[in-house]
Amino acid sequence: MAKLEKWIVAARMVEVLDAETEKTIINMGGLIAGGWCQVHQHIIVTPDNKEQIETYLKEKGYQVLSAAETNEHRTH
Repeated sequence: MAKLEKWIVAARMVEVLDAETEKTIINMGGLIAGGWCQVHQHIIVTPDNKEQIETYLKEKGYQVLSAAETNEHRTH
């Protein structure tokens, strides 16, 4: 396993404002635009657990990226 491949990244889109806050702002006459933000968590894996961890994260609704893919997204 290459050094960079020891890291995987779990990413998910999450709401920035909770439902109550959004409702209050709308009731005050505000409009809500794009309210999602991608968050991520770096995870160190080994050849023995990488596939199992990736499968688990995908089942939980996370996008799984390699550290190299994450770096590519930052430059575009």
